[in-house]
Amino acid sequence: MNANSTPMDAHRLTPVLEVRDLRVTYGSANRPVHVVNDVSFSVGRGEAVGIVGESGCGKSQTMLAVLGLLPSSGRISAGTVHFEDQNLASLTTRQMRNLRGKGLALISQDALSALNPTMTIGKQMAEPMVHSDGMSGRAAQNRCIELLDLVGIPGAASRLGAYPHELSGGMRQRVLIAMAVSGNPKVLIADEPTTALDVTIQAQILRLIDRLRRELGMALVIITHDLGVVAGVTDQVAVMYAGRVVEAGSTETIFGEPRHPYTRALLEAIPKLDEPADKRLMPIAGLPPDPRHVLTGCAFHPRCGLVQAACREKIPELEAKDAGADHLIRCSVDPWGQSSVALNWSRSNSGMVP
Repeated sequence: MNANSTPMDAHRLTPVLEVRDLRVTYGSANRPVHVVNDVSFSVGRGEAVGIVGESGCGKSQTMLAVLGLLPSSGRISAGTVHFEDQNLASLTTRQMRNLRGKGLALISQDALSALNPTMTIGKQMAEPMVHSDGMSGRAAQNRCIELLDLVGIPGAASRLGAYPHELSGGMRQRVLIAMAVSGNPKVLIADEPTTALDVTIQAQILRLIDRLRRELGMALVIITHDLGVVAGVTDQVAVMYAGRVVEAGSTETIFGEPRHPYTRALLEAIPKLDEPADKRLMPIAGLPPDPRHVLTGCAFHPRCGLVQAACREKIPELEAKDAGADHLIRCSVDPWGQSSVALNWSRSNSGMVP
């Protein structure tokens, strides 16, 4: 890949967040374990990017590195992370703490675990406003009501005295979203924001996040294992496998012309509303590789139905098959000569669940 480009260059917009050649490493210098390798992407103001892959593919580790929340045993060993004009890897712990909330904000995947069960919703929401922003208790309470109204919780004022267990799963997730946008962040990172929800509530939460992104002008990064989640919400998609981006491009291109065997396999595993109810989904055999065990060649080749000798010999580069194209793929096989999944994707009617 060209060192001056990323898989998803926000060439239409000035990047708010730009990650280049990121590597995240655990372990000692003598026995390093690389869980993220050479990951690059950028996202501009008002733009939405999806990072997709199975559990263990490095999605969340990438975002923890961006947020400065890696555990003490992990570190950024190569690459850069820029938020506006700041290199986040060079900031102190205090500087990163001040940046989170107003610059970068996170919606975690399990609201019941993320919220303190011993504190009311109002107290949890108001605490950072009072201690970090210097608001009075009354002003913070009014702001909490505004935020709960913003995310569509009925009877917002009466909910401030409720405890997390007294709210439904969908309402708890809306509270997390309200807390995440309370500081008017420029970049909102949603880590599996709908995993614990049923399909109807998933759709509502995704529409809410998309609406807030547009209304507030935030850049949005959605992390998910489900390509269906990003179908109608994102502008760009990067598919990750074994710590690397294996395919990247516009959402329309990824759904309309998927080229990497792994991307196609993920798409085949999504239920589609326009197919017979008795059609069986196609699971991907096997598991992602353990990052402690270094594989020769493409990491997906033990699970790939198109594997060739070259796949076992070297790690392919992430590159465009056509000059000037922004659809990038990391594959030794010529995917352009293979049949693709026929999805006839469109943003208005993807035919996918949710």
